[in-house]
Amino acid sequence: MKMLRLSSREFRSLVASVQAMLRKSDAIVLSHLSSARATRKSDGSEVTIADRRAERLLRRLLGAAWPKDTVVGEEYGGRIAPSGRCWLVDPIDGTASYVLGLPMFGSLLSLLVDGEPIFGCIHLPALRETTFAATAHGCWHSQAERRARRVHVAASRPLSQARVGMTTVKERSWLARPGAAEATTLARKAGRLRQVGDCVQYALLCRGALDAAIDPFMQPWDIAALVPCVLEAGGFISDLQGESSRILERTSIVAASSNALRREICRAASKLKAT
Repeated sequence: MKMLRLSSREFRSLVASVQAMLRKSDAIVLSHLSSARATRKSDGSEVTIADRRAERLLRRLLGAAWPKDTVVGEEYGGRIAPSGRCWLVDPIDGTASYVLGLPMFGSLLSLLVDGEPIFGCIHLPALRETTFAATAHGCWHSQAERRARRVHVAASRPLSQARVGMTTVKERSWLARPGAAEATTLARKAGRLRQVGDCVQYALLCRGALDAAIDPFMQPWDIAALVPCVLEAGGFISDLQGESSRILERTSIVAASSNALRREICRAASKLKAT
């Protein structure tokens, strides 16, 4: 099977275009920070006017740059194209933090080719940081106006010594959903737990600040940007049950600096579920 990848020239051009688009969406996102009010969508998740405005802008910009590409987003939907090029957009990942005026949120952009994520960007507007990667081109981190540097996950540690990031409990009903109990109980097995949450923890994982990150509830637009970043940084990724195939169809994510740590987390979650 031919590996799907961008050429070096395509990668450089795509990164420059995506970064320019995100600078424009930042103007919207940051202008509403600390003053945004959330409403509930039909699925119970939160949304703000900034989510919708930023996604509309990114859809227009992506459509202008690559008019033949499909675009799917969290706020305005769409169908993931099984063949050809498809962009996934999550304008504000971490809306709960965003509404509180906290900087721990991000914008996610990813490119799929024939249904597989080959490029991902984790952009943190308030922190002025971006982590991006593409298949066979490595994972890179840029901060403010500094030149991007290649980053890698940390050396392997067992779970009892690992620094683990986890999405915070946003509301009481969250704990009643399948997967929540296993994820939260894992906290007692980690060396150090950090309630970082959402896409920020995966950016930290990619540059070695965390050893693992866990999210029990995920959607395709949450997952797709993370996959190239984690893999190209040398990490491993699956769902809480240990499944890594058809990753965009998974509803939970475990990312770790080593396959041994990822498996240990999944085994621990499985034992907790059985008890």
